[in-house]
Amino acid sequence: MSAQHNTPNTLENIAADLTALAADLAQGKLRVGNRLISIGNPLFLKTKQKITGDTAYFTLSFQVPLQDSEDESILISDQKLPQEKKGGEKHEKQMRLQGRPPEGKKIKKEITSLWKTVCKKLEQGQAPTPAEEKALLAAFENYTVFSDSSWHKDWLACFAILQETLACAGRGEIRKALGYAEEVNALTKTCHKKHK
Repeated sequence: MSAQHNTPNTLENIAADLTALAADLAQGKLRVGNRLISIGNPLFLKTKQKITGDTAYFTLSFQVPLQDSEDESILISDQKLPQEKKGGEKHEKQMRLQGRPPEGKKIKKEITSLWKTVCKKLEQGQAPTPAEEKALLAAFENYTVFSDSSWHKDWLACFAILQETLACAGRGEIRKALGYAEEVNALTKTCHKKHK
């Protein structure tokens, strides 16, 4: 939900945003920029609450497939398309960055650490433990919401290969898992070069 208010952040504004989101979702719709798009049931849904120091965090993440329909993208009348084209990308990037620190950066570091551990184990001919596998998949899933639109498809492709890596390792097909792990590493390098 990429909404930005000119009014101060208040619990009432958050409640209003969540109420509007709930109403849209109940109709099978989701607002993205100035479009109201048709969506299907979530592929995953996750909520996370935590307290760090004197700050409480609440994250709602879900991924939904787009529905094929003629009216898939309905322009919302009180917003104009040219304005979104000018500042839309900048606004979207700002909104994504607002969600990253500290949560996004922390998840990214967790992924890097877990992935190194998994790769090291595979190189030693061992499969990752179920706990390591579960933690890596959860971290990847959690970070999906922070993926930028310019590399979101690459991110999902990488996630699919990572899942195949873990599935092969779980079946004891370590050599095959290593091949997939090399693919993940190559995709990561290519993606970083392309989008940094």
